[in-house]
Amino acid sequence: MKHIEPPAPSVVHNQVPGRIRLLVPVIKHKRTFAGLLRQNLLKGPAGKGIYHAEPNIVTGTVLIKYHRAVYSETEILRWVERIARKIALGEIEITAKHKNPRLGKMLPGAFFTRELLVSICGNVIAGLVLAAMVSG
Repeated sequence: MKHIEPPAPSVVHNQVPGRIRLLVPVIKHKRTFAGLLRQNLLKGPAGKGIYHAEPNIVTGTVLIKYHRAVYSETEILRWVERIARKIALGEIEITAKHKNPRLGKMLPGAFFTRELLVSICGNVIAGLVLAAMVSG
């Protein structure tokens, strides 16, 4: 059976030194894959020079902040390509930690959550109390 090579990551924005945003199609709408990418960037062999990796599953991008003395932009792109390829081909094990989304994390398309309800109710109650104090 033939396997299809995943689309390679590409640079979206790199105008700030030590900061790069890459388009990584393999993580788009895939929270588990985004978590794997983040973990492998921060805790893998490349982790020495990378101090921030923030994937966005809605846009399929990842923001990476790195030490320019340790890595160049080209090396960061190569690391991300290597990790994304391994994720797409199933060469990186998905643990139970990656399968469980974090509590309180809003999923794409979710417009009403418990946290939103608590926030709205808290603001309404605070407004009523303030109005009562001002008028009374």
